[in-house]
Order: sequence, then C-alpha cells, then structure tokens
Amino acid sequence: MSEVAVAGRRPESGPPAFRVTGAVVAYDGRPVLDGVSFEVPRGEVLAILGPNGSGKSTLARAMLGVVPLLRGGVEVHGVPVRRFRQWNRIGYVPQRLTVGGGVPATVREVVASGQVARLRRLRLPGAADRAAVDEALATVGLTDRARDSVHELSGGQQQRVLIARALAGRPDTFVMDEPMAGVDAASQRALADAVGELRRRGHTVVMVLHELGPLRPLIGRAIVLGHGRIVRDGVPPRLSGAPVPEDGPDREHVHPHADEPPLAPAVPSLEVPRRD
Repeated sequence: MSEVAVAGRRPESGPPAFRVTGAVVAYDGRPVLDGVSFEVPRGEVLAILGPNGSGKSTLARAMLGVVPLLRGGVEVHGVPVRRFRQWNRIGYVPQRLTVGGGVPATVREVVASGQVARLRRLRLPGAADRAAVDEALATVGLTDRARDSVHELSGGQQQRVLIARALAGRPDTFVMDEPMAGVDAASQRALADAVGELRRRGHTVVMVLHELGPLRPLIGRAIVLGHGRIVRDGVPPRLSGAPVPEDGPDREHVHPHADEPPLAPAVPSLEVPRRD
C-alpha cells in the first residue's frame, strides 16, 4: 500500500484514539452496555469480541456517536464525541454494503465515496484522490472489478469494497464492524493483509469480531464483552488455555449477525447496517 492509500505518518503522541468512560446504553429500558470503560491508545489494533447480544456492535456505534449514551462518555482523539468534527480521520467499515435508490453503482464509485469527508465542498477529486482510490482497490484485490456493479459481487467482495472505501479516505483511525462475517477465505486474507499494512504504518484499528481467523497474529489486545460488560481485557483468548466466556468469542466460525436494532447515524458519513 503506498502513501496515498492511507496517511503516511505514524500517529503522534497525545490523547488516546478512543476513551470510553462508564458507558451505559439501553434499548426499551433493557441495558445493552452497562458501565463499560476502556481506552484505545493510538496505533493499537484492538478486537472487540463476545457472543451474540453481548453489545459489541452497540459499543462500536457508541464510540462513533451513532448510538446515544444513557450515562457515561466517549472521547475521540481527546474530544467529546458530540463535539468531534474531524471525521476525515475516521474510517468506518459497516457490517454490509447498502446502496439505495435502485441506481447501480460501480465498485470504483462506492470506493471513491469514502473521500467525501475529506473533499472540500465544490472541489472535484484531484490526481492524488484518484490515486488513493486506485491504491485502495489494489490493496483489497479488486482493481479488475472497478467498473463492475457492486451488485454483481459476492458478499466477501462487497465487504472488501467497504474496506477499500474506508482506505480511500486516508484516515488514521479505523472502526470495522464484523468485517469477516459471512465472507470467503480469500476475502478474509485480503482483510488481514490490509490490517497488517495499517498496523505497520501505526494506524489505530478497532474491529468488532465474532472470530479471529487470519487476523489473530495482528491483534495485540482483545476486549471481551458478556451481557454488556467487559469480562476480559488483554491478550486475545485462544481455543486452548485461557477460558472463554459463554459460547463463542474465540470460536473459529463465520457467524453473521446483528447484535442490536438499527439506529440513524448522528454523522452523515457513517453508515449504519440494517438488521437481518
């Protein structure tokens, strides 16, 4: 991946990429997150694990200000999330691709849409912007599908489009919600390659996962949720050795799901997946 695909410099010292303090979220009076607190230092690759219904996706959305907190707080790069405005620094990868309106969009068009937060109003994409799209497509192995409709792609290829869209915006912080759910082995490897490059460049990556798969060697820390609370924070659990809560944050299987009902995003550039 070249310097145009993602920001080339390593993150500077300063506040953590995310700080979550006493986060409480409830749906219809039912707690989904119950007093969650942790920090994500800049440059860390963090996995958020847990069984279905544990609050993984809700936590990721709360970190981006998409889900309102009942109590507690979230800071993004040292700024309360509701006052944070540098959304060009954040690359969000939702669970699935949604292209509405019935208008066919090409792979390249969807990837280029990831630059909206960076481009100033009324400014057309320049050579560097087009090169960033090219590099993002190459990173996920979809250069040869750039002119195809996204509707012609497999689920795994569509997930790669979402990753490329995030890369094209050249952020320094990534949040990925179940990027490996229901995707094929080739797409899992492509994701691992992309995350490995982001890690090498010192970017922050937070991934909601139900399995680790080929990402395991890249993840230095895992937070495991159970019933809306952190039950483990440290080295990613393994199938043998460290105990795993309930039935599955470390099981090696593909399990697409939606933890919680959909909510409208607070930030237009962030897309919230629909419930199955």
